[in-house]
Amino acid sequence: MALRVVETKDVAKNTFRTFYDRPSEREIPFEFGWPDKMQEVGVGRAEMYTSNKWMKKRGEFDDYKHVAEGSRTVYVRPGFLVEDRRPFKPLRAHGPMCAFDEPMPKHFAQLGKLLGVQIRLYGKDERGELYVPDGNENLVEVHVARGILGAAKHPATKETFLFVFTKEDGVSMILTGGKLSIEKDGIAG
Repeated sequence: MALRVVETKDVAKNTFRTFYDRPSEREIPFEFGWPDKMQEVGVGRAEMYTSNKWMKKRGEFDDYKHVAEGSRTVYVRPGFLVEDRRPFKPLRAHGPMCAFDEPMPKHFAQLGKLLGVQIRLYGKDERGELYVPDGNENLVEVHVARGILGAAKHPATKETFLFVFTKEDGVSMILTGGKLSIEKDGIAG
């Protein structure tokens, strides 16, 4: 079943204007769909991306790392996470499968090219209960070839969320959090 998308052009334009401190100059067609299910796999720690948001000249970019200030839940497409060495075997991830059956936004703000996302994957204790590990346990950095970081507001909840996509594969990861927002200084929360 394909998810229904709803009109969010004005919200996306406002998000872009806030983030870049200028109006958007063009629209990029929405050429991918939203996944109808994803696996909740852990807690987001940081998003790293490159952007020209404060650059004076076209073609100049700066790299940014936003360390999550609040709670961030990470969802991934089933089978998306793989080990970082060849052969690329699926990375064992714990967490429930979640249906994405509510309408999703048709428009979004493209924040920049993705450099990586740092995630703390859930662990599973001897009773089978999920937990968030301490220290460096289950801390992974995810890189996505040709990945782009986008931001949108959920049409029903009005909460801002981030997502990682490629033009070839569509949405691979969604990051949500109650305090997540897009501000003039960048990603907040």
